[in-house]
Amino acid sequence: MRVKSLSLRLAIWIGILGLMQAAAVLAFSYLTLAGELDSKQRAVLRDKAEHARHLVSGLADGAALRANASQFADLVSGHSELHMMVAQPGSNGPWLAFSPEARESLLRFKRDTWGSDSFLEWRSQTGERRMLSLATAAATRNGEPYEVVLSADRSEDRRLLGHLLFTSVSAAPFALALVGLCALAFVKLGLRPLNQFSRAAAHISAHDLSTRIDATGLPNELQSLCSAFNAMLNRLDEGVRRLSEFSSDLAHELRTPLSTLLGRTQVALSQPRSSEELTDVLEGNVEELERLSRLVSDMLFLAQADDAKASLARVELDLADEARQLVEFLELLAHERNMKIAVSGHASVRADRQHVRRAITNLVSNALRHGLPGSTVRVSAYFDGDHACIEIVNDGPPIPPEHQARVFDRFYRVDGSRTRDSGGSGLGLAIVRAIMTLHGGTVRLDSDAVASTRFALCFPKNGDAA
Repeated sequence: MRVKSLSLRLAIWIGILGLMQAAAVLAFSYLTLAGELDSKQRAVLRDKAEHARHLVSGLADGAALRANASQFADLVSGHSELHMMVAQPGSNGPWLAFSPEARESLLRFKRDTWGSDSFLEWRSQTGERRMLSLATAAATRNGEPYEVVLSADRSEDRRLLGHLLFTSVSAAPFALALVGLCALAFVKLGLRPLNQFSRAAAHISAHDLSTRIDATGLPNELQSLCSAFNAMLNRLDEGVRRLSEFSSDLAHELRTPLSTLLGRTQVALSQPRSSEELTDVLEGNVEELERLSRLVSDMLFLAQADDAKASLARVELDLADEARQLVEFLELLAHERNMKIAVSGHASVRADRQHVRRAITNLVSNALRHGLPGSTVRVSAYFDGDHACIEIVNDGPPIPPEHQARVFDRFYRVDGSRTRDSGGSGLGLAIVRAIMTLHGGTVRLDSDAVASTRFALCFPKNGDAA
């Protein structure tokens, strides 16, 4: 069953990690102790073998060796785990032997490939004892050769190691439980700062997004999370504020033409009218309905453009050529303002033709409405690094710096009355920014006191950055 508690899950993992570390320490200790015990026994056997060889070499012959058996017995006396055997090479029985294990070591010496001054590990015939033997060659003064075999019973060492292993394994569940409980307590204590996030989230609502988390005292690991959480709340707060403003602006934009339509219709119906008078009223209503239709179309386009999954029909196109084709449709507006439109340059890009044309049309129309009569709107296409750009420049009153950051907001107008009277809905620049966002590009504004305003649209040349 999957554990849903983060604290319990971390405690379990910490407990498992602690158990693995304990197992590693136990294995290391076990191997180290086994090695130390083995080295100690080998050192003892070498020392005793050297003493035995010295005793043999100091005796005249085999009879003297038998007569001094007590000296050899003294070598292993006091060491119940040590056993010694002395035999002549090729003999079937030991010359001297002080225990059954010592006699059995002679059989091992004959049966196994075992040379002098070498060790052999073996088990007794009953299988109860684990033995370590060392054989060494010696000779009496008259030259009689003998083999001395010293053996150490390793059973006690094995019992010690077994006891260590059994004790450690038996204590493992209790140690695991203790480590797990301590880890659970520490994890709960360490995760306590996260409660601030849950408390903040509980207080957040669409009507109150002012809650923020104080990063003071938070662990370093939560500092970035706190910053990201507060930044998210700032974006939500800004989004809700803009949505509220947008709803208010939309209601205002719809109220004006609807009030006009309602007023005209009520006046027309208040008394008998001639067909000519009714025709004038209907023509005026058509203008207001057309404005409403454009407003609804623009709102629908922005709603579709806000969808990050909106598809684009990308084709290879030249920004300057697209602008030249649009000039033909804008000549009438330019003629009314006694203005001209000049297109220059070249920049090709993969983009959605209809979207690009709409963005250019909005900017050129905006330049014609706000440019000085008799001036020229300059449209130029060029490459800027990895971007293909088209720039629209008009001469006229500059946009004040305090308005430049908001001119791309929906329904925002620097001069609201003039834009509405000229037929604008206040959504043109918002649509331009939405189009550039869809293409992964940018729109730049530069308006200075020299009485010129520049809008630049920059598209990624490969068309894949969106």
